[in-house]
Amino acid sequence: MYFPPEFQVLFLILLAAFGWSANLRILSAAGIRVGSILQLRVSPGAHTDEATTASRLWQDVARLARVLSAIAVAGWLLCVVSPTSDKRTGIALGTYLIIFAVLLLPRRALCHSVRMQFLGLLARIAKPSFSDPVYLADIVIADILTSCARMFGDVLRIFCRFGLFLWPQERSDQNRHTGLDALAGLIREQHERSACTGTGIIDLVLVGAPYAFRLRQCINEYLKAPPASSDARRHMANAIKYASSFPVIALSTTQRQVAVDGVMETKYSDWMLRTAYGMWVAAVTFNSLYSFYWDIAFDWDLGYTAQGWRPSDLVAPAEQSSKEQMPGEQLSREQLRYRDTHAASPFEALARDLPQHAELHPRIQAPFLRPHLCFKKRSIYYATMATDLLLRITWAAKLSPYIQIDRMAFGSFWLNALEIFRRWQWTFLRIEKEEAASIRQSVCV
Repeated sequence: MYFPPEFQVLFLILLAAFGWSANLRILSAAGIRVGSILQLRVSPGAHTDEATTASRLWQDVARLARVLSAIAVAGWLLCVVSPTSDKRTGIALGTYLIIFAVLLLPRRALCHSVRMQFLGLLARIAKPSFSDPVYLADIVIADILTSCARMFGDVLRIFCRFGLFLWPQERSDQNRHTGLDALAGLIREQHERSACTGTGIIDLVLVGAPYAFRLRQCINEYLKAPPASSDARRHMANAIKYASSFPVIALSTTQRQVAVDGVMETKYSDWMLRTAYGMWVAAVTFNSLYSFYWDIAFDWDLGYTAQGWRPSDLVAPAEQSSKEQMPGEQLSREQLRYRDTHAASPFEALARDLPQHAELHPRIQAPFLRPHLCFKKRSIYYATMATDLLLRITWAAKLSPYIQIDRMAFGSFWLNALEIFRRWQWTFLRIEKEEAASIRQSVCV
């Protein structure tokens, strides 16, 4: 089946868009205030209730994704029936240009508010500032971008091929007049693929960019936190997590470059490759396990023991004044007023929506779960933790040149799809944790 990288990347991006729409729809159906938590609006200055905002958001995202999917599928089908590689490359280029044009449509056109919000989020994430506030929507989208990081390198190679198509190299007159156009086209296509494989430092920069964005956000929050506080330790530990991704990316790129260049003829080169591979194994193991720990301990606030100890205490023990209240403890009117007026972030101020008689309801705590959950089915949390660990380890295999995933039939595509699925389920519990922390109730649904 003809399924080139140009359309693999498109379909993966659209899969992530549909997943984001499903996140918004399912979370809002569960009673979680997605629009308020993420500070997303259906249109600038619009004042609508939470249910209407959430419904409009996921519907607009899904509508835009359906339109872009129709364009991508039409372009792919045209490529399937096209006889030559030049025509297929031209159709793929045209598909990309049409999609870019749709995303930049003028005001009052297709889902304008969603498109502008998304582009604004990207601009805010990429802005190299250590003074601007960091919102939860920026964090979630930047984390989603880290799951798409490998695709940034693929996009570089795709645009390299488009460049060779628009500005082709000189072809010999012999190939033009021998009647072997089809064979010449096949050889030319293979040459273009090989010419765009060894992208080196640019590939390294593009793949590492999403992690650099998150690292900048962590440093930003660290600088704003009180010195030597629990929040400062947490943000610094989070920054270390994203910084640990760079050795993995650099060592993976180095090994691939050696394989492409064929510099493996001497014992010295072989020794260097084995050393780099050993360093890569150590780096990817640390990064994967540390990231899994962070998902459990901080992003989802899970892993509690029966005695109330939580894994986040290993890195940033909660200060006595900021510890979460025990089940059954009532939130007084003065506490609510203080939390509204002294909120450190826009999300802490969500507690103002609580009625004045709000009370925490005790729940029999299950192993490794926090006392307050927004989903009734505890199996959701256990299944998410298990698949998160499994898929983090599976995703690590994509970075190794010794595990030839890319040589399998669409192996790279399926690994990217699995990572998007992992991030999709991660998003549910990341936003659910914010809701549970805001309303301090054991059951939201």
